[in-house]
Amino acid sequence: MNATLSKIDAGGRLIIPAQARKALNLESGGPVVLTLMDGELRVRSVASAMAELQAQTSSFLSGDGASVSAFLTARRAEAAREEGTSADTNDLAAPSATELDRGA
Repeated sequence: MNATLSKIDAGGRLIIPAQARKALNLESGGPVVLTLMDGELRVRSVASAMAELQAQTSSFLSGDGASVSAFLTARRAEAAREEGTSADTNDLAAPSATELDRGA
């Protein structure tokens, strides 16, 4: 582990040396994730924190039917049953124009 001496200025801002910012891919003014654990402050880029969360949750999403497409297919089939209609499964996999507009 590399230890670097730094300072906290009068406004409470921690100065992160340029070498450390570059190694962590931190941009000036960019968001960071701060984690306080066991008396230590961990500073990470948002991308790094998201990658860790995705790795942690991937085990929950690894089974059959865990994809967004499978979820949408199941919901559309349920809606079709509630409406009393029989929907073609090919139609169920493709999002509607309204869903595309909403980003589904």
